[in-house]
Amino acid sequence: MRKSVRKRFFRVLVALVALLTYPAFAQQRVISGRVTAEEDGKPITGVNIVLKGTNTGAATDANGDYKLSVPEQGGSLTFSFIGFATREVALGADTKLNVMLIADTKQLAELVVIGSRNSSRTKLDTPAPVDVIAVSKLAQTMPQTELSQLLKQIAPSFNSLKVPGADLASHVDAVQLRNQPPNQTLVLLNGKRRHTSALLLVANNAGPSTTVDMRTIPLAAVERVEILRDGAAAQYGSDAIAGVVNMELKKSVGVFTGMYNTGLYANVGLAKNKDIDNFGTDGRMHQFMGNYGFGLGDKGGFINLTFELSKQGSTSRVPKGGYSGQVFDDSYLNNTRKTADGVPIITNPEALASPDNNALRTDKGLQTARGLTPKSFEMINGLSKVDNGSVFMNMGIPLNTKGGEFYAFGGLNYRDTQSGCYYRFPRQQDRFLNELYPNGFLPQLTSKISDKSLTVGVKSKAGGFDVDFSNSFGSSKFAYGMVNTMNASYGPATPTTMRLGDNNFTQNTTNIALSRLYSEPMGGVLKSMNIAFGAEMRVENYQILPGQVESYTKGTYGSFTAPEDNFNYTQRVNKDVKTEKVVTNPDGTQSTTFVDLIIPYRGGTVDIKGYSPNCQCFRGFAPDQQASAFRSVMAGYADVEVDITKRFMIGLAARFENYSDFGNVLTGKFATRYSIIPDVLALRGSISTGFRAPSLQELYYAQTSTGFTPGGVPFDQGYFTNTSTAAKALGIPRLKQERSTNMSFGMTTQPMQGLEVTADAYYIKIRDKIIQTGGFSGSDIGGGLKNVITADGIAQFFTNAADVETKGIDFVANYRTRAGSGQLTYSLAANWNTVAFTRVYPATLNVGTDNQLPTDATLRAQYLSDIYLNRNSRGSFEHGSPRQKYIASVVYQKGPFSAMARGIYYGAVQYYSNYHETEDITSPYADYSLASRMTLDLSVGYQLLKALRISVGGDNVTNTYPTRTRADLTDSGRFAYDNYQMGFQGAYYYARMNFQF
Repeated sequence: MRKSVRKRFFRVLVALVALLTYPAFAQQRVISGRVTAEEDGKPITGVNIVLKGTNTGAATDANGDYKLSVPEQGGSLTFSFIGFATREVALGADTKLNVMLIADTKQLAELVVIGSRNSSRTKLDTPAPVDVIAVSKLAQTMPQTELSQLLKQIAPSFNSLKVPGADLASHVDAVQLRNQPPNQTLVLLNGKRRHTSALLLVANNAGPSTTVDMRTIPLAAVERVEILRDGAAAQYGSDAIAGVVNMELKKSVGVFTGMYNTGLYANVGLAKNKDIDNFGTDGRMHQFMGNYGFGLGDKGGFINLTFELSKQGSTSRVPKGGYSGQVFDDSYLNNTRKTADGVPIITNPEALASPDNNALRTDKGLQTARGLTPKSFEMINGLSKVDNGSVFMNMGIPLNTKGGEFYAFGGLNYRDTQSGCYYRFPRQQDRFLNELYPNGFLPQLTSKISDKSLTVGVKSKAGGFDVDFSNSFGSSKFAYGMVNTMNASYGPATPTTMRLGDNNFTQNTTNIALSRLYSEPMGGVLKSMNIAFGAEMRVENYQILPGQVESYTKGTYGSFTAPEDNFNYTQRVNKDVKTEKVVTNPDGTQSTTFVDLIIPYRGGTVDIKGYSPNCQCFRGFAPDQQASAFRSVMAGYADVEVDITKRFMIGLAARFENYSDFGNVLTGKFATRYSIIPDVLALRGSISTGFRAPSLQELYYAQTSTGFTPGGVPFDQGYFTNTSTAAKALGIPRLKQERSTNMSFGMTTQPMQGLEVTADAYYIKIRDKIIQTGGFSGSDIGGGLKNVITADGIAQFFTNAADVETKGIDFVANYRTRAGSGQLTYSLAANWNTVAFTRVYPATLNVGTDNQLPTDATLRAQYLSDIYLNRNSRGSFEHGSPRQKYIASVVYQKGPFSAMARGIYYGAVQYYSNYHETEDITSPYADYSLASRMTLDLSVGYQLLKALRISVGGDNVTNTYPTRTRADLTDSGRFAYDNYQMGFQGAYYYARMNFQF
């Protein structure tokens, strides 16, 4: 879709929303009151109040009070809350309406949108496990201020681990279920497919992946989140292999809710971490968000608006003492470097000014003289700096008295992010210019992220069916840049701030869905039957746009041009520069010697200095990497759920999809549920098949960046597409689709009032899984690969190379009871899982005769296999996420006071290294174990005024860190921890004000 067309399309949809909204305003009145429990008269917090026949609603506050805009005349309100019978009350002339609710154990479960297309199902009578998380209520007591981080602390199978700031993956919040890659989880917003980010995650524990960026959705806009922990590709689409996350937006009107949050990370208190530098405090957060809804018309229409502004500071965690490696080499210290023209470069003027001070000619001595400390060379090894702003809208306008409705929702997000790369030292002569950065420099990667979305649709009835027709448009744009950088091959004229190019992704989805619930069909033979079917068309476009020329090219600085034929550069310019020559010895063997560099022709140019090309840290996207790829997907589905009896139900679903680039696919699902003891104990299970075509990002992403060995040696690493010359030279095949099988079996029970328990075992098998290979060196492989990539560079690819199995058990228990005049809520969630590659099948590679691989056939095969699916990537997927995770919490509430304590246990993980303990490839690998850890979250809150609530608390108040990284993997003290389990930022403390009026 062309840019101009996209703009016009977006403007037309916005205009349509405005046009339909304009005539809908009409007189409203505000009604208020308090909701209490009949048994003791205590107020109930979080009661859901809805104007019947509309989506207009509100929720009670900590005092049980509510306020809601309703029509001037007529109508009724429905009051519902878990553990109480739903009550409907007609509206009279009064503006005050107090209501009492009666306790009812049968109302412990909430109606859900996902997992079943039968709108009357609750989370406990679906045939698959569904978590329902009341985000709007939890946000008042949880330390987390981002949606993904809040969910991670509650749902046992949900994970969203923040990546440290040295990679682009730190610029988005990914979503994962059951330790599968983010692209195996489908994310919905109000039941509609959400577009993914333009960014391809290449530094992800579970392999290369795209993801919906959860940070684009403000926390204050979300009423609740439903997490379907089951394969659902046949129901919702090909990327619902691990499950589905659905976010329901707020619909309340007449009440402004706002929050100001501030917090920071602090290495203080009894649990102070003595293994890292005393950083005091960092990662300061300032966040303000607000939500308000307006009533539209006199039939319950609404428009709910949300905004969020936040500023997150960076964090950095380095070992005690910081960087201990070399900064200045001998040539720098002794002023022996020369330009390509043979002119001396004065790098150490201090030594020239004080020739008798020998300390100035030592690495540590010169650092001291210049006031440099290990902290001067510190990386941003932690969270990235983020400035974030979002606006969101959710709207519904009734169209008739039969339940028809026009709806629209969407938003805009803009984010400015900055993260750090590896520090560049003066000793690294090929990427250093004394004129610009005499003590080296820290390149920093920036991204300006803009995200927009809009869904419009109509719900109505036709021929007895509920009909939903909608169109969803989403766009994600990443504009990459670098600051504090350079292209050394351009010399002092190089820009130090560069534009690296853009990655853009747009998605437009048109959907029509029909469903109908039949009560006692076939003459009463069946209890009920729900039929649903529909069709979907999706169009996607992925673009790579090039950056500025200096970000991806090699300049001429450091080159020498011969003034005459047969010019002896060594003798006439710089005697230290010679060239290699292979000579044949008398015995017939060959050896290498160094001889004078002679330039044979006048005007001939030789690169003397070998300055590194491209922008330092992250090479800009070049014209040969430019892409604009399209895909269209047509789909049709049918879904039938039959309640054979009150106790026994079965469900069948089938989905046919046609991909413009991958052909046809048919997926299916069978699910069932049997109630052994009605309303007390039930069994459930399902089996389904899945299909996931490679994303456009996986197919077309190409980029070059700088990597470093554990010893700090830099190398250029490039990601090449599977249709590239490099892939063909090496023998990497084209990508194909992943196929999956998903099975689950579980139980639900409500053995006593207030207690609900679910347990579900699951099995996921993915065939032809897409992996990211290790780095193939051109000099090692030889042959064609050596001719198409740089001599000291490496090439990486995405390829189908393995079958993977995941097995696990999810357990969730919630218990609500009264403690005197207060209320206690206990929760326990647990996940046990194993992940294993059951089959690995590397492609047959084209190894040249001039390769430098081990000569032993067994060692050579193992060497190539370890690169194709390198140990670190495989180990991260199989053992890099905890195999056990337990979440236990208790929440106490009494009147205006509330308190929360949550403990999270993370099982041990294993780090698998690509590097050996010595240079001998037969020596052991540099692996190590990370012991299990437990963190504790605490918060307390108090309703000071009717409109003001104060809360304070902390995330990981025990200041728990993972096991320290092996010293020989830290590059002389640059790193303290690897990013597994709960991350490595330590304790976070916050203070928050919640407003409601």
